[in-house]
Amino acid sequence: MMQHRDAESLIKKYQSGLCSPEEQAIVENWLTFGEARKFDLTEQELEADLKDLQGRIAKAHVVKRISLWPRMAIAATILCFLSIGFYFYAKLKNNNDITQIAVHNDIAAGKNKAILTLANGAKISITDAVNGDLVKESGVVISKTSDGQLVYKVTEKATPSTGSAKGYNTIETPRGGQYQVVLPDGTNVWLNALSSITFPEKFTNISERSVELKGEAYFEVVKDKKRPFIVRTDRQEIEVLGTHFNINSYTDEQKSVTTLLQGSVKVAPVRMEKGKADVVLHNLSTIISPGQQASSTRQDIKVNLADLDQVMDWKNGDFIFKKESLAGIMRKVSRWYDVRVECDKGIDQNQTFSGSVSRSKNISEVLKIMQSAGQLRFDIVGKKVLITK
Repeated sequence: MMQHRDAESLIKKYQSGLCSPEEQAIVENWLTFGEARKFDLTEQELEADLKDLQGRIAKAHVVKRISLWPRMAIAATILCFLSIGFYFYAKLKNNNDITQIAVHNDIAAGKNKAILTLANGAKISITDAVNGDLVKESGVVISKTSDGQLVYKVTEKATPSTGSAKGYNTIETPRGGQYQVVLPDGTNVWLNALSSITFPEKFTNISERSVELKGEAYFEVVKDKKRPFIVRTDRQEIEVLGTHFNINSYTDEQKSVTTLLQGSVKVAPVRMEKGKADVVLHNLSTIISPGQQASSTRQDIKVNLADLDQVMDWKNGDFIFKKESLAGIMRKVSRWYDVRVECDKGIDQNQTFSGSVSRSKNISEVLKIMQSAGQLRFDIVGKKVLITK
């Protein structure tokens, strides 16, 4: 009987448009069969379908009187047909098994979780705090809203003598967490998982609105021509007057990327010098326009067109992969589902995948994007994802 590799060869021949009409009919029949049934069959149902198909083939030809050559051709065709059947059966069964493993040990998506650190060092779990005012001090009220926001409001008690920025607050999200904060100047910030932003507890009586970011965040900055808004990461300094932009600056990514959606942004790379403070390379700064992104390491900067849907997927509640590497996808999965990832040696982590799924879905739905290609197996063991061939 024809081996699976021969079936694969026939499929490649079909994709190249070189099949005979008979070969084309065989492949298309099986593609239709597999697409119609998808991956929701049990092993017994798959076996029953295959036996039924074999029976129908036999009945179609047993009553015919045919010459030796046509008989040989039909026999070869049936063998090829059945071989492709076993090929698709094996692939369907494999995917079905993986899906069952993933679902059995499934992990829920991340949610709104964050920790607030005040200027005096006190920490507040925003996740556990009840809605309403959390902090009232120094002319600032910090409140948690019912729709998952942390809002800073400067009260009327703030005066020029007490309104200067005396300390900094930090909001950080853990793995499996995200949060939105409204800064004292009214700027909205959405923090992705495993991210943090540090900012003055007040923006009054200061010449610039400066914040520090680790991880990823989307900003909608309130315009203030007199006081620029500056975001500093370990590899970039971003200066704006009022605009919408996204910054991805995770330490485990090769570069920091600032993507502009609205307005204008000036981006400069930051170089770290041993034993000294980081140096902002203003001479290499560049201004980007909406739809562009500036990528930089520690001493260079490049401007490219951005795929805004893919950049903003996390903020819009989705995963969107467009020819994205296995390694890159699994870093996102690790942060959002709070899992460790272990990949067998020999697996090409630069291989790419495409697909989309809601970030509110369990981890199994994301893994199906990769496992549907039939090249890799994903097992979930506790809080760990194992990738094997």
